[in-house]
Amino acid sequence: MAGRPRLPVGTFGEITTRKLESGRFRASARFRDWDGHTRQVTATGKSAGAAKTELKTQLADRMRIGGDSTAITADSRFVELGTAWLEAMKTDPTLSDGSKEVYEREYYSLVLPTFQHFTLREITVGRVERFLNTQLAKSYPRAKHSRTILNFVLGFGVRREIINRNPVKDTSRLRKPKRVPKALTTEQILAIRTAAREWRTQPGVLGPHPDGQVRDIIELMLGSLTRIGEALAFRKCDVDMTASPPTVHVCGTIVVRKGVGVLRQPQPKTAESNRVVAIPPFAAAVVRRRLALIAGEGSEHLLFFTRKGTPLAPHNVRRTFREMLKIAGLEGLEITPHAFRRTGATLLTNELGIETAADVLGHTSTKTTKEHYAEPDRTVNPIPAAVLERFAPDD
Repeated sequence: MAGRPRLPVGTFGEITTRKLESGRFRASARFRDWDGHTRQVTATGKSAGAAKTELKTQLADRMRIGGDSTAITADSRFVELGTAWLEAMKTDPTLSDGSKEVYEREYYSLVLPTFQHFTLREITVGRVERFLNTQLAKSYPRAKHSRTILNFVLGFGVRREIINRNPVKDTSRLRKPKRVPKALTTEQILAIRTAAREWRTQPGVLGPHPDGQVRDIIELMLGSLTRIGEALAFRKCDVDMTASPPTVHVCGTIVVRKGVGVLRQPQPKTAESNRVVAIPPFAAAVVRRRLALIAGEGSEHLLFFTRKGTPLAPHNVRRTFREMLKIAGLEGLEITPHAFRRTGATLLTNELGIETAADVLGHTSTKTTKEHYAEPDRTVNPIPAAVLERFAPDD
């Protein structure tokens, strides 16, 4: 004799009711839970109808996907899945607070405007492909970030068994346009240094006189090849002026957190970025000057700080740097403080080899240094010219 047919996962069987000795009613039904087990679920009420209603409410709660506050199906709107993904993402212990803020911002700015009115079932491979091509027409980074976030959201839906497949997986590969790293020239560096030294020192300039911090930051970045956040995060305890040559310990970075503001993060961008770098005399002179200004402060006091003693915001330093570029006549060349890292990487690669450049910059591999930092040296070894002289015609 065939047994009772098994319930599909997430469904319940016939609801039955019976009157209790207390005069109340109990409704019960078999429910196949998300772990595959079938359980008896019960609820009571003043009447049979009230008991059934209460039981249906409990069953509806158990039927919700993964315990989310809203039941999500393939016919739900994309924004419902996106909201559930954001909630799960924010509790992921493997992600830093900075990554969570970036993912949330890019979800709202890059992905949601296009897909907010679609159901999950309507998000097809072709529709995603057209979306990514539109983003790629604007810029490769925009398309790459859009693909990443959309993949996260829809992949979350697949893992929750809300949708059967992730259409992002079947879209065409994004082709990154070839971009050759460009280092600053000696003339450009001189112009930037001159502009930084003379910024707001001309007669008649209104407002407070510059404190020279951006000028010093430029010098230290040139001498240590640090990222701007790393340079701003240096403390008294991170520098050793007694070493030969003097060193700086890159062990933190300045970040801006939503709802918190500007703060020092106690680790740099990656584990490999945590490094001790020897600096040249011109950068050491800057550090000594900064140390003299904070001689009476504690060991964890920052070398660069606001009038209130708080960390400098990287975006404020970049804004001042752009004003200096105008003075230097370099406006419009897309030069940022990051150009100092590329310039240093190019010099070290040409003089000492790409492995040394990668170590100083804190890269996990020389591939990153070669593709994004060191400007290629197109000069061929001149020795072959002497060998080719053998083809010279006899006079």
